Amino acid sequence: MSGDQFDLLLKTFAIVGVLLLVGTFLRAKVKIFQQLYLPACVIGGAIGLILGPRVLGWIPMSDAIMNTASNMPGKLFSVIIAAMPMCAMKLKKGELFKRIDALTMGIIITMVAALQFAAGFLVNVICNSIGQNVYAGYGSELMMGYCGGYGVCATIGNAFKSLGQNYWEVAQGIGMTFSTIGMIGGILIGIAVINIKARKKETHYLADPNSIPKEMKLGVISDPNEQPSAGKQTTSGGSIDTIALHLALIMLAVGIGYIIEYFVVKYNVPGLCYMTCWFYALIVMYIIWPVVRKLGWDKYFDANIKSSIQGFVTDFIVTAAIMSMPLEAIMAYWLPILITAILGFIITVPPILFLDKHLLQEDWVEKSMGPLGMMTGDFITGMMLTRMVDPDFKSNAIADFSIAYSINTFYCVAMLAVVYPYVVTKGAMSACLFTFSHAVILAGILVVFSIWVRRRKAV
Repeated sequence: MSGDQFDLLLKTFAIVGVLLLVGTFLRAKVKIFQQLYLPACVIGGAIGLILGPRVLGWIPMSDAIMNTASNMPGKLFSVIIAAMPMCAMKLKKGELFKRIDALTMGIIITMVAALQFAAGFLVNVICNSIGQNVYAGYGSELMMGYCGGYGVCATIGNAFKSLGQNYWEVAQGIGMTFSTIGMIGGILIGIAVINIKARKKETHYLADPNSIPKEMKLGVISDPNEQPSAGKQTTSGGSIDTIALHLALIMLAVGIGYIIEYFVVKYNVPGLCYMTCWFYALIVMYIIWPVVRKLGWDKYFDANIKSSIQGFVTDFIVTAAIMSMPLEAIMAYWLPILITAILGFIITVPPILFLDKHLLQEDWVEKSMGPLGMMTGDFITGMMLTRMVDPDFKSNAIADFSIAYSINTFYCVAMLAVVYPYVVTKGAMSACLFTFSHAVILAGILVVFSIWVRRRKAV
């Protein structure tokens, strides 16, 4: 990277940082943002988009800065994804199969994720058949936006770009659009369900449906006594900063990922040449972390510190992606977006609520809020809705949801690597059938697992 390129990157980060500060201030002060629970990165990114050169032009930003912002998410996502296996605890033998509700929830949300993929590709096929043409890879944005959220959506552009598709920037913008629709819709639906169930006395730990903690609305914690720690300091400052140690391990996996990607592309390895760096970085960390744990060095790494690193990278890349969205090009797809978004809610919310009600062993309302929030927004949205219905964490909802999320993550990460080259090379119809078959298989697994649970309970 030349000096000019590095200056350009720093300028872009500076602009994004200012927008994040503005977004944080507005979230804390403006009631509509609090009611919608919009993250500061979304508010700041939207302000950058509206005031920037792609709408009003009030904030002077060069084409080079906008291009850097567009490319930032795809590049920095490697840091987020490579960190996922890090700090993972080793489950005791047989412990997972004791968490029946967690496993049930994991199968349900993974099945819904497959349906979201299939629904998006189905809209692609239908739109092209009736003359409302969409680009060849349209469809994956639904699942990426609803289930993956803003952080995962940031990879869409880079995935299509690496495959030589010139619509990559539009696809990334549409993914962000689905993230916004899904998150706002999911929060509003979740709050409505909580209120209805609370009034019907079907919630077990919520006395007042309106007793939502103030800091959840404001987005900041003003009381110093209530501010939680960001993580443990595991190193001496005279040697290396704790955050630097964590980031160094993550960047080791990312660096090896780039090396693997270089040789895969150079030798055109079949089946792997379409994979991007983050996929290899993830695999590398799955190898590195057990070694770290075996050596007893895992005590120097903290899950909260890792999450903080992932969180700050996510905030920056989401802001950058939103501020650089090609709004005019996205608006050309308003009808497919509308159809896909409505279909997305139909195949997500009712199945989760219905299946959870009939298959979960206890506290089905509390345990439904995590999956409902995650499958329309992201993991944090699911945690927030769960906290609304179970403010003091008296149920197992958070613990079961975390395990279910981990199960779903394995599927989604694999699909991130597979679905883009598949739809580009095979077409939307084939991709629709491919992902729908996953949903059918998972539905079969859910039926078999439910029968096993029922028989086990009867013994």
